[in-house]
Amino acid sequence: IYLKKTANHFLNKLEPKFKKIRHQIIEGETFDSILNQYLVDKKEIQNLKDKLSKKINLNNLNTNQKIYLTINQSNNKIKSFTFQISNKEKILLSKNEEDNFKQEVILTKLDKRIVYQENIILKSLYKSATDKRIPVNTIVELAGIYGFQIDFQRDIRKKDRFQIMYEIFVDENGRAIESGNILFANLILSGEDNSLYYFDKEGSTGH
Repeated sequence: IYLKKTANHFLNKLEPKFKKIRHQIIEGETFDSILNQYLVDKKEIQNLKDKLSKKINLNNLNTNQKIYLTINQSNNKIKSFTFQISNKEKILLSKNEEDNFKQEVILTKLDKRIVYQENIILKSLYKSATDKRIPVNTIVELAGIYGFQIDFQRDIRKKDRFQIMYEIFVDENGRAIESGNILFANLILSGEDNSLYYFDKEGSTGH
């Protein structure tokens, strides 16, 4: 018992002063309940809410959003707090020497890439497109731009093909963040091309 108490004493001494936490919001959580579970000082929570409420609706948290915080475990105050608004934008709050929060908006720089894919349609256009890891938003747009001329139930037969060239935007790690325009698409149905090209001329855009 003595040795166990002694070991715990030294382990507690070795525990880092600042604890880093990554929290992904789940359904039903509130801003207060999240920070309360990490024993954050109540005044600190209110200070954060005062700062963030000008930029974020804290009453409507999204389950895709993430929170990163660094807590000073000696007083349960926050050293830094990052709230992910979207894949492209974060808000960083960090303490200055006067123990006040300094706010900074961090924008993720995205690079545009052009991707070309083609595939044979065996079961459905959607299945063949997802097999090539084409983003769902791009597949939906593809169906939309052909919606007035193609009946997807009747016109597409097994072993028809598609071709598509589209934009994606990636972060510095090469991770796809969002999709852009479809620049070219072609549904080859019963051997016949049905090509569409993207145009942007004098404020008018379409295919």
